Amino acid sequence: MSLSAAEWFVNPESGADNNSGAKAAPFKTAQLAVSRAKPGDIIHLLPEGAVYRQMIMLAGKTNLTIEGHGVTLTGADPLPADGWEQVAPGLHRRPLPRTRFDRHLLIRDGKANRMGRSPSVEKPFPAPESLRDREFAWVLQPDEKTGWLYVRGLTAGLEWSVRDAGLATGGTNRFITVRNLRTRHALNDGFNIHGDCRELHCYNISGYENFDEGFSAHDTCQVWVTDGKFWGNDNAVADVNLCDSYYVRCEFRDSVSVEVLFSGGDHRLDDCRIIASGKVAFSLSSGGNPRTKEPGTGKCAVTKTEISSADQTPRPLRIAEHNAATFTNCRLRGIAVSNRGKLTATESTLDGLAWLPR
Repeated sequence: MSLSAAEWFVNPESGADNNSGAKAAPFKTAQLAVSRAKPGDIIHLLPEGAVYRQMIMLAGKTNLTIEGHGVTLTGADPLPADGWEQVAPGLHRRPLPRTRFDRHLLIRDGKANRMGRSPSVEKPFPAPESLRDREFAWVLQPDEKTGWLYVRGLTAGLEWSVRDAGLATGGTNRFITVRNLRTRHALNDGFNIHGDCRELHCYNISGYENFDEGFSAHDTCQVWVTDGKFWGNDNAVADVNLCDSYYVRCEFRDSVSVEVLFSGGDHRLDDCRIIASGKVAFSLSSGGNPRTKEPGTGKCAVTKTEISSADQTPRPLRIAEHNAATFTNCRLRGIAVSNRGKLTATESTLDGLAWLPR
């Protein structure tokens, strides 16, 4: 911590961006505090537990702390209750700008609906007239810049996702600390970590119902996550390319595709819980640098971790060829192990029996 470190305060309810950023005169926008912050500074997001309809981007930052105070960065904005055109009884529509990545999340009563779509599944929307209660469809218009959002059921209390992430990084960042911060309903990842972001330490964070990942590290990033919760995303976490990631006391569950996906780099899970309800519980495969094409195999050490299927359906645990994983003092239940790499298990069980992987 620098002796000249400053504290910056953000409050979208009482702040203004022409304020000084002091506690008594907070900014309205978190990104403004980021732009003003120098090495050693702390940014406070207030009021405690508030919902920010903002995204935070970190680029070229060193020795910065973001204290979230339980704030949620949401990717969604409310849709007006009026201004809808009735097409048929119980069926309404309104024009909206085309979303980034052509991804669509409609939030009703705080719960996201993706209509069965994911980054890997782009099944067509139902015809608007065939929608059932609480379902929606998106129809792109000929200008390819706008579309019709069709909704069956009540139009009050709806939200529509418009932002890519809650917190994102790009370029070079060093020694970043993030505490007590929530993300949800982003069109991409709740925490989207790109570039060469080293020594990123996150404590008590969550990524909830984002279209892609709750947390995803890429490129040559290096991240530590302690006491994280990642629920209801396409993948709970997906750390790829040549990044290194280390998770302690984290929970991964209710994903559409993969709960924990590691591709390339060095990874660890310590005292974690994976409750798999998607297609795959755990996947370790080779990665590489997308810019330099430098290849990289994946390594993962898993200790004191429970991995289970959320129901009676066996969920795969996959170790790809040329990759290595060790499991120590772990408990697996309802998991189908598929190993083509190097897999060792010590003092671990599979469905209550000693696990001796081949």
